[in-house]
Amino acid sequence: MKHFFTLIITFLSMNFLQSQCDELFISEYVEGWSNNKAIEIYNPTANTIDLSGYSLSRYANGGQTPSSTQLEGTIEPYSTFVVGLDKRNPDGIEFEAPMWDGYFTFTDSITDEEVTIYTEEDDLQSKVDLFVNPIYYTGTNPNEAIANPSTMYFNGNDAVTLEPIGAYPIDIFGKVNFDPGVAWTDSDGNYWTKDHTLIRKSSITGGQTDPFIDFFDPTLEWDSLPANTFVNLGSHECECNPESQLLEMSNQFITYPNPTNQSVINIVSQHEIQNVKVINHLGQVITNKAINNRRETHIELPNQKGIYIISVKDNFNTSNQSVVRK
Repeated sequence: MKHFFTLIITFLSMNFLQSQCDELFISEYVEGWSNNKAIEIYNPTANTIDLSGYSLSRYANGGQTPSSTQLEGTIEPYSTFVVGLDKRNPDGIEFEAPMWDGYFTFTDSITDEEVTIYTEEDDLQSKVDLFVNPIYYTGTNPNEAIANPSTMYFNGNDAVTLEPIGAYPIDIFGKVNFDPGVAWTDSDGNYWTKDHTLIRKSSITGGQTDPFIDFFDPTLEWDSLPANTFVNLGSHECECNPESQLLEMSNQFITYPNPTNQSVINIVSQHEIQNVKVINHLGQVITNKAINNRRETHIELPNQKGIYIISVKDNFNTSNQSVVRK
């Protein structure tokens, strides 16, 4: 309790306005099945940052006392760093089940032989830069609890914070000292933070530092993808990057449905459209379609789930929007 009130007093002395491209923030949250847990951190600055001066913390089930893990490594300018739960024993079962590495073994129904296949989109281990918290300590010894933090064992109702060591959080995911039940939800009651991957919107340029929000609404700053979606880890599109060519200009055209689990997205523009492109998270052009000066059109999305950029060229300029393929 003392720690929590100290934290609140510290918060009271600071400005709660979201920072603008000047401090690290959480850019992706992976709360997948079993031990598929990861947090991606984004560096929106022009400087390389030493992560040994930062920690990630988990406030479990509305708790007031965090379980914190000091980070290590460096994060390059306008780049990401992925922290993952250290469960890599291929023979682990139940609570020790390994984080997915993309390899799956099954018995061929015809030959009765074991077959192993690899699927890149199911490989979370290769995306992780730093594995932490291999031991889940459940005892009552405070020294052991500090030595074996449970930071990365978060689930859909835990708050997660990023902070410089010994300082106030520079980003808060969820709401500290509040238990939402199973998970935080949207306005319709749909779970957003359990068995989901969340990606920070490209328009967000800093962390959420206000602990006094009435309710944590993940839809305001995050895009939601299904459980065990890892394909976007390792890169993040943000308006802080001066070299980014994928800045949001949502006032030029609209796309629907978005997010979508359909293969076709509809586009309505203020001006006559000349060309539409679909661009993946690596900046690769997947589709390039000429349009005969219509204001309404549609375009097919790849089958692979993820975030894509729809780039529309009209008679005046080129505008971009992100679309979530579930």
